[in-house]
Amino acid sequence: MSLLEEHRSELPRPRAGDLPRASPVRVRPVPNPFAVPHAPGLDGLRALAVLAVLAYHLDLTWAGGGFLGVEVFFTLSGFLITQLLSAELRRHGRIGVRAFALARARRLVPALVACVLGTLLLFRLLLPATASGLRGDALSSLFYVQNWHLVLGGVPYAESFERPGPFLHIWSLAVEGQLYVLWPLLFAGVLAVLGRRRAAFAALVLAGVSAVATAWQFDPDASGLAYYATDSRASGFLVGAATALLWTPERWDRPRSAGTRAVYDLVGVAALVALLVGFTVASEFSADLYEHGGFLRTALLTAAVLVAATGAGPAVRGLLSVRLLTAIGRRSYGIYLYHWPILVLTRPGADLPGPVWLVDCGRVLATLLVAEASYRWLETPIRRGAIRRMAQRARLTRLASGAVAAVVAALVVSAVVALTRPAEPTLPLAAPPATTSEAPAPAPTTPPATTPAPAATQPAPTQPTPTQPAPTQPAATGPAYVLGDSIALGSADALTQALGPGTTVDAKVGRQYAGAPAAVRAWAAAHRGPVVVDLGANGTVDAADVEGVITAAGDRPVVLVGVSVPRRWQDPNNRVLRAAAERHAPQVAFVDWAALVARDRSVLGPDGVHPTVRGRTVLATAIRAALPS
Repeated sequence: MSLLEEHRSELPRPRAGDLPRASPVRVRPVPNPFAVPHAPGLDGLRALAVLAVLAYHLDLTWAGGGFLGVEVFFTLSGFLITQLLSAELRRHGRIGVRAFALARARRLVPALVACVLGTLLLFRLLLPATASGLRGDALSSLFYVQNWHLVLGGVPYAESFERPGPFLHIWSLAVEGQLYVLWPLLFAGVLAVLGRRRAAFAALVLAGVSAVATAWQFDPDASGLAYYATDSRASGFLVGAATALLWTPERWDRPRSAGTRAVYDLVGVAALVALLVGFTVASEFSADLYEHGGFLRTALLTAAVLVAATGAGPAVRGLLSVRLLTAIGRRSYGIYLYHWPILVLTRPGADLPGPVWLVDCGRVLATLLVAEASYRWLETPIRRGAIRRMAQRARLTRLASGAVAAVVAALVVSAVVALTRPAEPTLPLAAPPATTSEAPAPAPTTPPATTPAPAATQPAPTQPTPTQPAPTQPAATGPAYVLGDSIALGSADALTQALGPGTTVDAKVGRQYAGAPAAVRAWAAAHRGPVVVDLGANGTVDAADVEGVITAAGDRPVVLVGVSVPRRWQDPNNRVLRAAAERHAPQVAFVDWAALVARDRSVLGPDGVHPTVRGRTVLATAIRAALPS
């Protein structure tokens, strides 16, 4: 027997009744001083941003600036990511870039994969001919380079009239994904060298450089590079990062005087109202947005709101912490991710019958249901460690986990390739004999003899009446100049036939009205003919640009062609053009193309915008009728 055992044998054995009863005490968890606290107000801000984007993509007339919701997301991402990086640096003294990247991947990639594969499956079942053309978009989306894929492909963000690509919206997630890789590396180096405040100043300087890059890359007729490029859209993320460096979590709930809280609330409310106004009045076609820091201004307003929403402004925090807003905000990633493919497949009139408002309600409901399912059964379990627990139960080493991830990635890519393979034509077992009665009639190659009356109109005050002679119009001297977009480009032959063999048709796909004054001025310097401007289908028309066209034309006759396009800017553009013609009559005439289309929809092709062969003749005839004889 050992000495220890002998000593124990000498101790009296306690009886059961002598043992003290355990009294459990609830121990509160010790808060982590380096953790980033949850701020419900930021969820509310996310909700406003995603609702603005949803309204914009529904093409609602009052949501022309809803695309700025993406800039709000960029700023929020920069703020929260930098808060997480700062917390890790304070807690561990270093930043684990690999762990950070894996955490972001667990949060974002599973839902993205589900969205891409689910969308491809739907297209394969419903539109097999279209599915084969989505491989590049799908792979670019999965590898977070969709923005550069769109830049290289010359795909505009808001000018597509046929069925747009279902992964067009993932360009913003690609920008964020690229910044998630670059920013931790840059952040650690800059912070180590400069310190917190100087690093914040450096981030703001970089945001200014990004705004300059946006202005430098902007082309009114091809704004894809300025809109999609990572360098031109990094300003919001960098403003959010600078805000995080200056507005650390320990300052969020610091006691403040009533006057200080009122100031924060006043600034926060003003910034929030400015954001909401921007969601309604801004235009993605405005040169000011790109050339004068429109995205940077939006980011600065967002920064002011999020400072107030994290505690400095009680009123703003309470307003954005409403339960419905926070619930939408927590699901904002899924709503953004799934809404666009659903909208692309359910276009009112083209895909689904019924009133537009009713179809839109169904589209929103479908988006919310899919997003809720994704949030509840995919995103939340993975965020709470479902994948990690599976790896632990399987006792996978780090190397084995990497191998499993590589296999899963290969399977996903294989699924994309399989779902986008060209559809094989199905041939009948026995071809029926051709009969004369079953042969389709050949399409007419010439327009019918009768066409609708042209819709060229002069303003009502100058229309001739029995007691008032018709006003004298300036004489047309020399061949005409037609400035236009893809509509005029497709109608070039009809325009030349109607206006004369010397007609100059200067047309380019996607052209905006902002460049029209300079083009007319350059042409008028060497020519004397009348001017025809057929623009406005691709974006909003600014009255100042129309006045610039008329001024550049001098005393030449000018014909402003209205637009017929299934977009929110059709009626506002036509009002601007008609008003300009009224102010400058009789020199300026307005061709009401929308009225002609309403009279006979067959003049437009399947996309509802570009005219058919007969429609081109109708358009050219109306323009010729508007010019002085």
